[in-house]
Amino acid sequence: MEHADAVDVWVAEGEKGECPPEPDEPQLRWRPGDPRVCGRCRATTRNALLEIEAFAAKLAAEVDGFRPPSKWSRVSGSRPKPDVSPVSDLLEAMTGELVDFEDRARTITFAPERLTGARSAVARSRSIAWLVERLDSVLAREELTGLVEWSLAHRMKLERLVGDEPPDWTPARCRCGERSLRWDVQAGFYVCGACEAHVSEAEATGRVDDEAGAWTR
Repeated sequence: MEHADAVDVWVAEGEKGECPPEPDEPQLRWRPGDPRVCGRCRATTRNALLEIEAFAAKLAAEVDGFRPPSKWSRVSGSRPKPDVSPVSDLLEAMTGELVDFEDRARTITFAPERLTGARSAVARSRSIAWLVERLDSVLAREELTGLVEWSLAHRMKLERLVGDEPPDWTPARCRCGERSLRWDVQAGFYVCGACEAHVSEAEATGRVDDEAGAWTR
């Protein structure tokens, strides 16, 4: 069984409430010019980027970019200004990070510069299309493998915003060292079955990203 398949089985058993042993670490041999991540991870990254575009387009269509000002913010004689929607804030920040990553990838791989410096929804779509098309060559450079963690983390953020619930179990490791965090709907946190510690969804995601990132460095 390949390591990726073993991880899938391990995660599935964990979601059923079992505590299976962690899969053995794979022994990898890298050759210059090969991608720094396996084919399974490249496919996952490619799918995550495409889903990011779909989720971002859906969210952008559902919000007008603003939220109404609070009645407590009114000052006599002044006209209140609406605040920017937090969803719009996220999409704007995400687009900026994605475009910055594309610019860095173009520089490192000696590709032509982008035609425009704008950071719009169109720029986001073009950036994702460019990265998906050249993903194998991009992930062949060690300094660009951060795209894997970035795409998976942002896909999860956007997926949650469109209404999907978090998974019942996460492979994140609790501070006590156990992987026994299960989602408690009433508490709104992951709760460790070993020490009863409460961990937010964002923190659990961060721990998974940190651990995954450690394997790519």
